[in-house]
Amino acid sequence: MKTAYAIPLALALAGAALPPRSHADDTGARALVARALAAMGHGHDLHKLASIQSSAVTVSYDIVENDHLGAPYPFQGAARETIVDDLKGNRRLLVDAPVDAAAPAAPRSVRTLLSRDLQRTEYLSGGKPVRSAALPAPPGWETDDPIRATLLAEQAPDLARAPDVTVHEALQHVLTFHHGATPVRLFIDAATGLPSATEAVVSMNRATSSDVAWNAWGDLVDRTEYMIWDLAGGRRYPTQWDSFRNGVHLRTTVRADVRFDAPLAPSLFAMQTNDAPSRTGVDELALGQPVSMAPDPKKPIAEIAPGVVQIPGSWYSTLVRQDDGVVVIDAPISAGYAARVLDEAARRFPGVPVKAVVASTGFYWHVAGIREYAARGIPIYARDRNVPILRALLAAPHTLAPDRLARAPRPATIRAVSARTAIGTGRNALVLWPIDEGEQPMLMTSLPSAHLLHTGEMVQPLGPNGALLYPESLFELKQAVRRAGLDTDGLRMIGMHMSPTPWTALEQTLHDAGG
Repeated sequence: MKTAYAIPLALALAGAALPPRSHADDTGARALVARALAAMGHGHDLHKLASIQSSAVTVSYDIVENDHLGAPYPFQGAARETIVDDLKGNRRLLVDAPVDAAAPAAPRSVRTLLSRDLQRTEYLSGGKPVRSAALPAPPGWETDDPIRATLLAEQAPDLARAPDVTVHEALQHVLTFHHGATPVRLFIDAATGLPSATEAVVSMNRATSSDVAWNAWGDLVDRTEYMIWDLAGGRRYPTQWDSFRNGVHLRTTVRADVRFDAPLAPSLFAMQTNDAPSRTGVDELALGQPVSMAPDPKKPIAEIAPGVVQIPGSWYSTLVRQDDGVVVIDAPISAGYAARVLDEAARRFPGVPVKAVVASTGFYWHVAGIREYAARGIPIYARDRNVPILRALLAAPHTLAPDRLARAPRPATIRAVSARTAIGTGRNALVLWPIDEGEQPMLMTSLPSAHLLHTGEMVQPLGPNGALLYPESLFELKQAVRRAGLDTDGLRMIGMHMSPTPWTALEQTLHDAGG
């Protein structure tokens, strides 16, 4: 089953915080920058460098999606791409196969063009775009290349030297500066004079699937380490790049065929589409508004049983009206989105307090709004194995983009669910059940009076024509339902990606899969 298990991360590396901006000219810092540029240039003036091109193989690990706490992490995939950095034009082109830099780009399945302001992406088939997107550029992308980062450091008015540190048993000089609003640290090996790593402190706020997964974690420390330097075209350049987020290994990229100042045809950077960029942030999404690269059910908010309101979207929330208050099942997307869910609850059930929120999973997308509930003092019910994830997320620093909890911190009430747990009595009473045999820690929620079962993300009708995915997870859910003694005759399932669906659909999928 392809799901997303939240991993508690080291939320701040030692010394990651940067000093206040200063316009003082630190001659020690600038001398280190000059030494690094000379070491990489190897007799060439890097100020005159126009472009860097290389082929690359990247192996990625999915630290958002996991079956357990911590490493090892799932293998996400390996990709081949070509990377073209236009230093004079402040842009970078990534394509998923090699291109001839001296000729127009051949048709590719994905082309991404990053500039200082924008990210444009085209998905092509037969050389023609079938889908495209334009978004604000991700923060910090310009500072992950050692040459570009060192040149940016040289230009920064607030360049300063921080205390030396030892990393991988080697002494490192540390420089700090800002690139725009992004705090950056540049590490220079004391022995070689070459950059060994760059760090940028960023926050994720775009309405994309990846940013939704990370926005609730607040200040993120993105670090790239460089090793296996090689002499190419008379200059020195690292051939292995290792990327980390909050101290956890994201990916390894191995570069080859490095070329400096190779001719770049103007058409290489041309995009066949020119979409207006979406400036909507994760906190500005309306209820049901889809997120880029995420499911879009195209369904309206609906009352699916008396007092039970489902809010479809890339990730669903569900409101359950009980005699003494409203229970919200799942808090996805962002704190701002969660606030709109709570506004909808107040509109639908005037004067009725929200008494609890249920976190069906600990997956980053699914709990990205949980900080809003904590900020309002609403108790959180969560699977016992996911509680450390929620506590880490609630404690995550949010200095770059403060939310309500960051502005007014308060302790959260988290109720760990390890066995059958009831919420409420009478109308729309709920029963939470841990899915004990599930690979991913999840809760299912039974609404006996409505004969509904909220399945977390165990059931995902996201296959062709709404087919249910991941028979293994369907089998695990069926076992949990059997142990709980729930009546499946006429039962309807709902979930993180699912409007009411008959239980028989699960049975049929399992039958077809031989289960």
